Amino acid sequence: MTRGKNLISLLTPIGDLLLALTCAYIAPDITNLLAPVFGWTVTENFNPITASPFMAGAAIVGVPFLLRLVGFYHRDCLQRINTAIKQLFTFMFYYLCMMGIYQLSKNGESSVFMNHIILVSIVLIPIALFLRFYLIRLLLLNTTTGRKRLRAALLVGNGADLKDRWENMPDFWKRSFSIAGTVSPSTPQDTVQQLIEENHVDRLILLGGLEAYHANAETISRCELQGIDIYIDLKDTHPVNMKAGVSEIGDRRALIMTSTPVYSWARLFKSVFDRVMAALAIIISSPLWLLAAIGIKLSDPKGPIFFRQQRSGLYGRPFYMWKFRSMYADAEARLAEVKEKYGNEMEGPIFKLTNDPRIFKFGHFIRKFSIDELPQLLNILLGDMSIVGPRPLPVYETKEFPEYSQRRRLSVKPGLTCYWQVEGRSNSEGFSFMVNKDLKYIDNWSLWTDFILILRTIPAVIFGRGAK
Repeated sequence: MTRGKNLISLLTPIGDLLLALTCAYIAPDITNLLAPVFGWTVTENFNPITASPFMAGAAIVGVPFLLRLVGFYHRDCLQRINTAIKQLFTFMFYYLCMMGIYQLSKNGESSVFMNHIILVSIVLIPIALFLRFYLIRLLLLNTTTGRKRLRAALLVGNGADLKDRWENMPDFWKRSFSIAGTVSPSTPQDTVQQLIEENHVDRLILLGGLEAYHANAETISRCELQGIDIYIDLKDTHPVNMKAGVSEIGDRRALIMTSTPVYSWARLFKSVFDRVMAALAIIISSPLWLLAAIGIKLSDPKGPIFFRQQRSGLYGRPFYMWKFRSMYADAEARLAEVKEKYGNEMEGPIFKLTNDPRIFKFGHFIRKFSIDELPQLLNILLGDMSIVGPRPLPVYETKEFPEYSQRRRLSVKPGLTCYWQVEGRSNSEGFSFMVNKDLKYIDNWSLWTDFILILRTIPAVIFGRGAK
């Protein structure tokens, strides 16, 4: 079964290329079939591959790369159906962007019929890919139903809850295995070896995380020496989305475990996108910079236009974050006095006050519409921040985190906006609410997540929801 899955893993990108080629070839015919429905012009004997070979070639060859980018190949066609649909929608978005960039480069030379073909292709290719995914998924699941085809596995863990942990694993995955026996730290090694030999075991499934790994080290070593694959379930003991990979270090290997988004083409794209968008945003927002500078100087001539404060960046590394000043020049010196007199509306180490007396009138305006945040685009250009990520907190607030586990929000670059800004945005839900929103972002990060959060931030800024 493993050999069959490996073969499918190798052939599916090639099959997807052929599917994309087929869809591109028949797209004009389908466009003509749909023309009466949508009132489009009918064009006979049109071949997009010959009419626009560069675009057609790039679109077809790019399909497997885009699918790999969105994670469509990560689980060998065994991901859940709704996950596959989400991945294909993300693929459609990237595919549309690629086609849009090409069309812009043509300076309006493309025909209307070609635009209709692109539209049909953007829908047709994902439908064909989903049908291919669904059929192979059925094939893989059905070929594991016969007992002779099941992979013999040992369940290894720490004790009585071992079978309960196994029952909580996904059903589609469990159907791939025939359990030869269960092993705990007290199981004699002679018994372990007997189970391996009599049942032709080729998998060890360790349930219980790293604690169980150490407790069953002798059994794991025995299986490793015999070439038996070892699966380690981390979910029960690690409430985060822990990911693992192997890195080559000279002639040595290291197992890397991370709960942050792994480095990938998507992460590289995010880094490039951040800097490009920050540069464009600075140019577009330049009139607001001038407005802010004039308003600040008229409101409090004694102080500077910009406010610079040391904030906690990636893994707590301090950096200087820039903002337009919205408080009087002596605001930092008056912080303790204001806390004592007015209290704090935010539980935990973060200080928030609706009518903070240190904020001058124009400062309330630029805060309400987030104009004061614009200089942080410079921080993004410098690489200290991203457009989307947990908000950077002052270093002194980071030092006051109630629990060390809350420092995991520092494991990605801070950003201008995140879930807290679009779902709470300085409201009084509290520090724990903010941390939970930040961890939700870290555990579920994707380019699609960033895109949605950017779109959701726009109305939050325009209408000044929750800003203080």
